[in-house]
Amino acid sequence: MASKLGVAATALAIAAVVLALNPPTTHRLLHPPPVPGAQDRLHASRVVPVTGAFGPESLAFDPSGGGPYTGVADGRVLKWEGDERGWVDFAFTSSQRDECIRPFARSWSMFVGGL
Repeated sequence: MASKLGVAATALAIAAVVLALNPPTTHRLLHPPPVPGAQDRLHASRVVPVTGAFGPESLAFDPSGGGPYTGVADGRVLKWEGDERGWVDFAFTSSQRDECIRPFARSWSMFVGGL
């Protein structure tokens, strides 16, 4: 058992040295290959807090590009109206509902254009 542990530790050490000395291989292992024509804009994005609510769970856009819309834990559906207005109440779920619903489930998707 001790010899197996020693062999495993040695192999792990060798693998660590090889990966450390060959960064391009490491980069390809940890990141997807570049896609020609792709526009990576995620690095320029920012987090927009949803003040006074827990969430959001997910985002959706309507067919004309409006939104995004998001559902939050208290049952409201919020819509982003830009930097000046921020998140505004768009819809409310009923407090009399018998079951928990998810606003962005498939049944709701007809409203936002068949997500």
